[in-house]
Amino acid sequence: MNLIDDILNSVDIVDIISNYVDLKKSWRNFVGLCPFHSEKTPSFVVSPDKQIFKCFWCWKGWNVITFIKEIENVDFFDAIKILAEKAWIDIKKYKTNFWNHNSEINTKEELLKINKAALNFFHKNIFENEKALSYLVKERKLSKELIIKYKLWYAPAESNKLINYLLDKGFSQEVILKSGLWKQSSSWSIYSFFTNRIIFPIFNQLGEIVAFSWRIFDNQTTWWKYINTPETILYHKSNILYNYHNAKKTKKNYIIVCEGYMDVIWLDRLGFDNAVATCGTALTPQHIKLLKRITSNIVFAFDSDEAWKQASLRWLQIALENWVYPKVFNIPEWKDFDELANLKENDEKFKNDLEIQIKNSPDWVSFFIDNILENYKTSSPTQKESKLQQIFDILKKITNYSIFWDYLEYIGNKINIHPNILYQQFKKLKTYKKPENISETNNKNDYIIPSLFYNDFYEKFKIEKITDLLEIIFSILDFLPEQHLLKKVFTNQVSFEEKEKILQSQLQWEENLHWRTKEKINNKLLNEVKIYLIHILMELIKSPSIETDKKANLMIILNQLRKFTI
Repeated sequence: MNLIDDILNSVDIVDIISNYVDLKKSWRNFVGLCPFHSEKTPSFVVSPDKQIFKCFWCWKGWNVITFIKEIENVDFFDAIKILAEKAWIDIKKYKTNFWNHNSEINTKEELLKINKAALNFFHKNIFENEKALSYLVKERKLSKELIIKYKLWYAPAESNKLINYLLDKGFSQEVILKSGLWKQSSSWSIYSFFTNRIIFPIFNQLGEIVAFSWRIFDNQTTWWKYINTPETILYHKSNILYNYHNAKKTKKNYIIVCEGYMDVIWLDRLGFDNAVATCGTALTPQHIKLLKRITSNIVFAFDSDEAWKQASLRWLQIALENWVYPKVFNIPEWKDFDELANLKENDEKFKNDLEIQIKNSPDWVSFFIDNILENYKTSSPTQKESKLQQIFDILKKITNYSIFWDYLEYIGNKINIHPNILYQQFKKLKTYKKPENISETNNKNDYIIPSLFYNDFYEKFKIEKITDLLEIIFSILDFLPEQHLLKKVFTNQVSFEEKEKILQSQLQWEENLHWRTKEKINNKLLNEVKIYLIHILMELIKSPSIETDKKANLMIILNQLRKFTI
């Protein structure tokens, strides 16, 4: 038996992807909005015949295993496990011909077993140490339900207890060292470095224990507050978010991102089961991709100290580069979430009001702009330039033209400067580097103009007067032959091959118009559509297949079009 072949034969790619993407039937294929980048026009195609997927914008594609790796942000091994579970396949039966021939998979399995055994060991010890349990219950005021939910156990002071426990369970010293639970000294003896600490287990998105964090609790001021498991083949901090495996089950339509593990737990005390935290590292693009699997409504939550501003600014830049536009929430009335939870845990009205406040938090770009421009009018010319430079450093991360221009207008309204002037200054300061083309695009006019109307793509650019041109287009559709692409676009008869070229043409529109002003975009698009329609009308009038009385009607439409002002 071959595990890979059996999985691919047992699952249907349409069924699997439908759990993540809203797919609609289109001829022999299915189409939807690509989950790997933000878009309004569907460019994501799934072929049930070939059992493959393809996005004609970001060009991700291949089989269902590739999709699960990308969408769940997991490696090949974990993607196989996810699909095997969905297909009701017992992967243990394949160990003789799949598992044992892959040393990395074998090692991962062993490390998962070690971590699980260690967690059970720490669990037993929390109830044997009154001081550690008292710290969690009395000092931190955590309920037993929260202690159990987050598995806040205890590592005993005796450094040899865990190693003896694991050796007794049959694990080798070599594999124990690979787990990061122990280190090896210069004398080749192994030792523990996290004794007498509270344990914070860290789970991956599949709910598997992959690492630990250990926190001091006994006024050990000479020690680091937190010590984390070193990175292993199971644990990469850039790919893991604390409590993600729980937060993804939330019924709320947004996710809160915090700085620390305890922030997550304190928010849970207040009724927010949708909080996650980074694992002692900065936010990464991989974290953003994980969050987008749950929702694009992301709130960065910070304590009221000054450090949150710099931290959130770094996080914001990462988010914007990945087409996420987060909100920001901080609690200036209280020192931190610990104080807030202790004071308001039993105040239901306050918790309801807090949820409204968090959900209505300002988007972070606007919040950032407001803070920078607070004293703009009384600033010196050089200070004004410096303030705009700070804002432009953020705006240059925004790759969506419409959103970029909305913020330029927002700034212009606040400081009474026309957005066109701001845009010229933006270019002059050389903060913007035009992105490289994602792919080669289709240059045929036959596809460029129709692509503008495919799935109302023109709405992306907010074109004025487009409705007048649409009326003209509708008036000539009946005169067009069935094979004419413009007619196919408006009657939803586009073939798969034509759609690919249309999507490439839409990419060309994006590249050509991305950094033009709104006025220039309107003029350019309206003018090109007008010329295109005039050409079509001239061809129809010359055609011998068109009756004389119909040609007279076409001449009336042509004259209307010629008088159309841009």
